[in-house]
Amino acid sequence: MNFLDIHSHILPEVDDGARDMETAIKLLEMLKEQGVTHVIATPHFYPDTDNVETFTEMVSKAYDELQKEIEYKDLPTVYLGCELRYFGGMGKSKAVKQFVIQNTNYLLLELPYGAPITKTVLNDIIDIKEVLGLTPILAHIERYSKVPGFKKLLKLISDGTALAHINAGAVISKQDAKLCEKLIKGGYVSFLASDTHSVVNRPPYIKQALDAIANKLGRSAANRLIIKSNRLSDEIEGIYEQY
Repeated sequence: MNFLDIHSHILPEVDDGARDMETAIKLLEMLKEQGVTHVIATPHFYPDTDNVETFTEMVSKAYDELQKEIEYKDLPTVYLGCELRYFGGMGKSKAVKQFVIQNTNYLLLELPYGAPITKTVLNDIIDIKEVLGLTPILAHIERYSKVPGFKKLLKLISDGTALAHINAGAVISKQDAKLCEKLIKGGYVSFLASDTHSVVNRPPYIKQALDAIANKLGRSAANRLIIKSNRLSDEIEGIYEQY
């Protein structure tokens, strides 16, 4: 399998993900075992509490150190991105562009847990696309299913305004498996991602999730979530061929 994992917290000591370099390496080893060949490190950025300069410096340092550590190891290639928490008015904020997946026009966007998906939120997502010229990727879409406005959010996905991913862990969980199946069948899911944070509490479940999807919906449904065959991968691969 040739798989690009678009959401992970593998950078050491930058957020609630990998606590040290040893953990980061172990997570990469686990991802490799599951068929992941490329992974995007997406540390959290919380606009209400984080400082942009401090965040950028910390993340760049951790990324460079990780790259040096894995340079001669047979491990997945690591790209740099960010998981940006939603804030009001972000659709017209040019500052958002510095949080895209490295050198692309894709933005991994996290909505606040439990908060209603209001008209303001929906309009900001539209503006990210139409005003900023970015494609928002909604992180772990399954988490918002019970909040007011979820159906309107799904409509934005159907309209092509936003893309969305589900977490591999949710696919194999008793609580969210049926919901994930429904979202996949409805055409609302573009990607499967690990959103891995730790070896024990939140390990990657890519292979298990793909097998579960294949068993329920067929192998073709699982293959559609393997990113190497879609435009996000094509754009990233085109960029990194320059290096």
